[in-house]
Amino acid sequence: MTSERPRRIDATDIYHTTRAVRHCSLDPSIRCLAELRTSQINGGCDNCENLRVSEAEALGIDAEKLRELARWADSDRFTARERAALAWCESFTHFRPVDASTRMMAINTFSPRELADLTLAIELTSTMSRVARHMDSDVRVG
Repeated sequence: MTSERPRRIDATDIYHTTRAVRHCSLDPSIRCLAELRTSQINGGCDNCENLRVSEAEALGIDAEKLRELARWADSDRFTARERAALAWCESFTHFRPVDASTRMMAINTFSPRELADLTLAIELTSTMSRVARHMDSDVRVG
């Protein structure tokens, strides 16, 4: 009889695997804002959210903009590209059908590659939140 530790999903490995998206075609600040908003909506992973706040600060994103992120639609602090990314983020994260205006705004704002990268960043962030909740603990990343 062996005393092996039970095998489990290592969320840190998953996080490191997804890091390639940080070097995508999308402006890093737009990607970071979309990931942070996705984390806010999904909840369940304080470390995920804190990590993205730290990244946003390192990218030079204004602290007031970060405070207003949950109310981005009513704020004048966000650029047209940021607003398009956040609208796309909301449509994916809330699992609601994309309305025609959100879809057209995204298509007219981003190149096909940028839109693919944005979509992947949003979905990977949502996956990390689900993994953290499934494991009943925060994802530890460093």
